Amino acid sequence: MAQPDSDSDAAPFGPAVRAVLAALPTPSLAVDTTGAILWANPALHALTGFDEATLKGRGLDALAFPGEHDFDPSASGAKEFLARKADGATFWANLTLAPIGDGPYRIGQVLDVTVRHEAEAALALSRQREALGLLTNSVAHEFNNFLQILIGYIDGLKRRLGDRPEPFIQRAISRSADATERAAILTRHLLAYSRRIAPDVRPVDLDALLAELSERLRADLPPGIRLSVASTPGLPRAMTNPTQIEFALRHLVSNACEAMPDGGLLTLATFHIEPGDRTLQNPGHGAVGIIVGDTGHGMSPEMLARALAPFQTSREAGRGAGLAIVHGLMKRQNGTISLDSEPGGGTRVRLVLPAASERVLH
Repeated sequence: MAQPDSDSDAAPFGPAVRAVLAALPTPSLAVDTTGAILWANPALHALTGFDEATLKGRGLDALAFPGEHDFDPSASGAKEFLARKADGATFWANLTLAPIGDGPYRIGQVLDVTVRHEAEAALALSRQREALGLLTNSVAHEFNNFLQILIGYIDGLKRRLGDRPEPFIQRAISRSADATERAAILTRHLLAYSRRIAPDVRPVDLDALLAELSERLRADLPPGIRLSVASTPGLPRAMTNPTQIEFALRHLVSNACEAMPDGGLLTLATFHIEPGDRTLQNPGHGAVGIIVGDTGHGMSPEMLARALAPFQTSREAGRGAGLAIVHGLMKRQNGTISLDSEPGGGTRVRLVLPAASERVLH
């Protein structure tokens, strides 16, 4: 194929044409019918970080994150894809290709549309959470109706059989009463989530909470799973609701156990972020938190990116509501949740809560 005559102003990419395109603020490039990049203007080099020697002669997939290989250089119109920069960073790009006259060359423009993509994703996530809230409210009300029936019958059994000495009867009554009490607490949490009610918070000793919770968890852990609990000397108290943080931890522990079907190590650990840390929304008093870690199968980057969205789960369909409820509970306590995971490398979930100020404590 004949290459464009760079010495002729009349050529498709002659000096005059290149000068005009080079002056454009919009990142632009030229390709042939095979999609090979013939030239790119300074704005595109600035956007991507790739120099001329890196891009010239390569296909359009040189701009794409690995996996985006369905470019059709003969097609007109716009295509959006996940693009990459020279430093490994990614952004969402909109590529528009158009022919130049009747020749075999096409001019393209690349726009960074990351902000729009993120806004659309945030809107979709908000709608999903609204739908989850409506569903949660409906289920919680129905569950509460059934629960009241069970509580009534258990109270009746206590009155009729409470003085019977048989160990099985006493154990059955005790465990049934405990289960209904926890179910009632769960129902209240679900209703609070669905109604977007901010919970009552107070200073809580997270180390003491973990120590007490771990004793109850050990008896219920699946075979082969070991539990390690690590405390932090001098840990400030957290401003949180203890029943809601316990609910969140039980959910995370359940997820961790399911991620280790062949056994593994479950870690619960507290940590402290000093006052003034710029990563905090309100750095004045610092923050405290809990890490829930496992040595399970981990999550793929795609699953990790969607983990906090409603209805996302790595379990089989129809099980669980993902981490969306935990995320909602943390958000209403001015806390945050973050995840770190990789395939085969386990998962670590960080719950960060505001530290109680001295004024609150005294």
